[in-house]
Amino acid sequence: MTETKYYNFNGFNSKTGNFDPQCYAIVDDETGRYTEVGHGEGPKLGQSVDVGEKYMMPGIINTHIHVDSDVNYEFGKTKFGVDNENEHVRAVIVATHNMKTMLRHGVTVVRNVGTSRMTDIEIARMQREGSVEGPMMIASGAAFSMTGGHGSGGGGIEVDGVDEVRKAVRQAMKEGAQIIKFMVTGGVSAGDFENPNQVQLNEDEVRAGVIEAHKKGIKVAAHAQGAEGIKIAIRAGVDSVEHAFHIDDEAIDMMKVNGTFVVPTMIAMKRIIDRPEEVPAWMIERATTHWQAHQKSVARAAMAGVNIAMGTDAGTPFNGFANESAVEMDMMVEFGHMTPQQVLQSATINAAKLMGISDNYGMIAVGQYADFIVIQENPNDNMKAIQEKDKWVFQHGQPVVFHQEENIIS
Repeated sequence: MTETKYYNFNGFNSKTGNFDPQCYAIVDDETGRYTEVGHGEGPKLGQSVDVGEKYMMPGIINTHIHVDSDVNYEFGKTKFGVDNENEHVRAVIVATHNMKTMLRHGVTVVRNVGTSRMTDIEIARMQREGSVEGPMMIASGAAFSMTGGHGSGGGGIEVDGVDEVRKAVRQAMKEGAQIIKFMVTGGVSAGDFENPNQVQLNEDEVRAGVIEAHKKGIKVAAHAQGAEGIKIAIRAGVDSVEHAFHIDDEAIDMMKVNGTFVVPTMIAMKRIIDRPEEVPAWMIERATTHWQAHQKSVARAAMAGVNIAMGTDAGTPFNGFANESAVEMDMMVEFGHMTPQQVLQSATINAAKLMGISDNYGMIAVGQYADFIVIQENPNDNMKAIQEKDKWVFQHGQPVVFHQEENIIS
């Protein structure tokens, strides 16, 4: 067994959200897992890396992406979903590019919640096999919506009634879905015929899908933006509510009892609001209408102790796969009024717990995979530090971005 020791770094403490000084970690180079973590310099090893008092934290976990979306930051040219076989080929190529981009920006684990033709399921398999460079991915396949509902025009699967839901969920799991996604309400960017407060799937439909998924240990995410849709999703037993613009006191109480997670995706709406000249009037009006409520909802949920996991909704207008995860984390502090510690936990250990992978990811701890990033500044003092372009990125103990000449290797 060959091992590498990393020492002289400030290490992220997943319990407190702070960084502990003078840490070391030893990684088994073959398994890619931590074998020893502690304070001080640690034992002498043949290969050691002096991290130079920088800040080391687990790789970023993004729990809400759409991996096959072609985002070129021009409205009307972003492509989500496919209409024919040629476009499916394009989607696969785009997805592999997005995977590589995310990893090189420090995102080492992702949860894909809606794609076309089950593209993400095969991409996830290929990543695990080593054929595709990118984050480890938990894949949903296509999301489920009512006929004509949110997402139905972007590669989603239309379901009406509990029997269709059961059949569709069972089929998705048969094809390899590792998470199930329901579109419970309308949204911001789907068209001027719907809105975030519009309930689309009913409680019985969502519950039927949750029961089928949970039988096999598969978690369920719900796109739910309006207050009633959020509570329908919680009562139906979903594991996470995505976006959650309008969280009222009743919803907060329900979330705390059920352990439901919120995935805010603040960047998705803010990117639309920041480019009013480039989007249709109905879209900018809808985004600005719900933005203030969204900020208050995130702040209230965080203050109440609701579980929060970081996600970006990558693949929506102007919202790509590069440093957007780091930008989202900064927005959660600035606009969601979360503490930096809460945000760091939301993008590491809390995200791993939501995804059911916290035994292997989300901490710098013995037995965990050595997925980590190294940055110059303490993000608890300045969350923008996560956006650093030259940060080190390691996945399973192997360097993805590593400026070796800057370090002492002995």
